Amino acid sequence: MPKTAIPQIAKTLSKQDVTFLVDTLAEKDDALRYNAFLLLQANSKLTPDVHAHWGTLESKLESSNSYQRSLGLMLMAENVRWDREEKFGRILNRYLECCMDEKFITARQAIQGLTNVVAATNSYDSKIQQALTTLALDKYKPNQQNLLKKDAANILKLIEKKHR
Repeated sequence: MPKTAIPQIAKTLSKQDVTFLVDTLAEKDDALRYNAFLLLQANSKLTPDVHAHWGTLESKLESSNSYQRSLGLMLMAENVRWDREEKFGRILNRYLECCMDEKFITARQAIQGLTNVVAATNSYDSKIQQALTTLALDKYKPNQQNLLKKDAANILKLIEKKHR
């Protein structure tokens, strides 16, 4: 599937399509799983249909597979915009723990996902700020530490800018 087609296809997804794609996130085939993720991510910008699968996304945080954790993190962060029941607040601590995930890429995706959270609500800003200013990054390689620090600094700047 060409990436340029994703936004258009995402607009046409039915709730049944979304359910199918959420189930596809558990597939072993990388291409299927990745395309399902891209479509769900794009659809999340347009409708609350993926948010209806919050429980499935939340359960991915407990996966032993870092790719599954990343999928859950990124899709939950994308769906905070639809989160009227503040389900994200229930998992905020677990989400923030993923900012220190054993896998660098998962930690990075967790931190970067906070961009969507901060943009969607003010509810978690102080807790996010506190967590990002106390990250202990010494378990990562120096170049990885620098990238995580940069990502965290970008989120902190967004929060600061919002509250000016």
